[in-house]
Amino acid sequence: MRRSMHDLQDKAIKSALKGDWELAVELNLEIIADYPQNITALNRLGHAYTELGQKEAAKDAYEQVLKIDKYDTIASKNLKLLPHQKNNLCTITLADEDFIELPGITKSTLLIKVASRDILLSLVCKQRLTLVPRTRLIAIYTDEKICIGCLPDDLSLKLIDLMKNGYEYIACLKGASDNTATIFIREVKRPKRPSAGATFSRANQAKKASSKTKAKAKIKPVKTKKKSK
Repeated sequence: MRRSMHDLQDKAIKSALKGDWELAVELNLEIIADYPQNITALNRLGHAYTELGQKEAAKDAYEQVLKIDKYDTIASKNLKLLPHQKNNLCTITLADEDFIELPGITKSTLLIKVASRDILLSLVCKQRLTLVPRTRLIAIYTDEKICIGCLPDDLSLKLIDLMKNGYEYIACLKGASDNTATIFIREVKRPKRPSAGATFSRANQAKKASSKTKAKAKIKPVKTKKKSK
């Protein structure tokens, strides 16, 4: 039975999120066989080939996009970045978990204080990463002990506090360009006490905000005595 276009696109996107690049190539090629001018599928195909270290095939896919639309920014940008991509992708450890965003448990975030262009371009989607707490920020490291950036200030402070109280997290790369990096963070352990909620749940965030407001309300202003004339 022939699969529908919607089904193929959905599976192609999910295979990329899981880091199954061989399947991503297969699915996108199937889409392109029926719809040769499907720019989105061609760009996905180029990305999948890049992740597999097949630069020539990736180049062909992006060039095909530009024949259809010479102003396509995704293909143009990726063609420029292609020469800087690493070929030895088999030496990089990918995360075992499927980092599909789950409410309250998983969060994606853009890093700050990112590493150099060469380091960022050497990263691959779903590459395993480690959170390393510092004084006020959480640094993000690869398995090779290379720092690729830090979590934003507010998120760093929040997770540092939670990690001190028994929470544990794993992370992987969602995507990177020559000057940005986005990662997935997943909570994998939390304290057994009833008050310990999911790290990224809105209810938990609202509860903490309410607690802070109540704490501020308890602080009464100091009354100053009027001097008698």
